[in-house]
Amino acid sequence: MIGRILSSLVWIFGMILKGTLKVILVIFQFTIEMLKIALLLFGLIMRIFLAFVRAGTP
Repeated sequence: MIGRILSSLVWIFGMILKGTLKVILVIFQFTIEMLKIALLLFGLIMRIFLAFVRAGTP
């Protein structure tokens, strides 16, 4: 009886831990994707800026 209760408690704890780790990984992946988009936009803005600088210099 005690073994069954302990087993189910360990299973519940494992499920909670698994869900928590999945949420953390999703948040980490979302953060990396947002940083990737920000870097792509920054690169695009810098290319446009450099094109205007090159056009303005003799």
